[in-house]
Amino acid sequence: MAPGQDRLQFPALALAIAITAFAGFSLTYLGPLATGEYPAVSWAVHAHGIIYLAWCVLLPVQAFLATRLFSLHRALGLASIGLVAAMAFTGFLVIGVKVQAALHGAGSPFWKAFGIPIAAGLVLFLGFYSAALLLRSRRPDWHKRLMISAAATVIAAATWRLWVGAIGFEDAAMPAALATTKLFIVAGAIWDFAARRQVHPAWWVGLGVSAGVEGASLAIVGTALETPVAGAIASFAKVFGALY
Repeated sequence: MAPGQDRLQFPALALAIAITAFAGFSLTYLGPLATGEYPAVSWAVHAHGIIYLAWCVLLPVQAFLATRLFSLHRALGLASIGLVAAMAFTGFLVIGVKVQAALHGAGSPFWKAFGIPIAAGLVLFLGFYSAALLLRSRRPDWHKRLMISAAATVIAAATWRLWVGAIGFEDAAMPAALATTKLFIVAGAIWDFAARRQVHPAWWVGLGVSAGVEGASLAIVGTALETPVAGAIASFAKVFGALY
């Protein structure tokens, strides 16, 4: 790929992902928070939201710095490990508490069912992010593409909010949201093909693994496996729920 194309591809994809994340959360979080209409919730909900959006801001900044100030890009990349760890902990805490409440009949049944693909998405994000970090020096071509796959996967919560805004609180919003996140991976593959006449294998890994795991998580919903899998997710709340 020509240097100019490479300099544009990843910042553009990262910026598009970040804009989508903020667009989705402006509907149900940032907007109501700004107008004072957001209900009182646990600190963990706010912490997770702030950390999540901070990472979405860091993503395009990092993509830009990688093409111009690599030493700063590398330093911020290592520093982001703490940010991602905090995002994962607060995310699993919130999901675990919500799923636990649903299992006990005290919360929305939405969480018993769709807490499964939501948790699967967070696991996928951590997997792609970790792989990208490990390959940052040896295979920078894989590093960049796996980081985009990680980012695309983790904004499913935002694309779900956009779909709910469009079609209402329907079950179909979740699979539609998950499918929408794949558009960023497909866009990266198309960009590669247009510039290099071949698709980098990292895109196939990102697309195949995310679609497979999320598809399996959706397939569990409504089956005999739903309750035990939801129970496993809720176990995080049994250990750390006192912090919620």
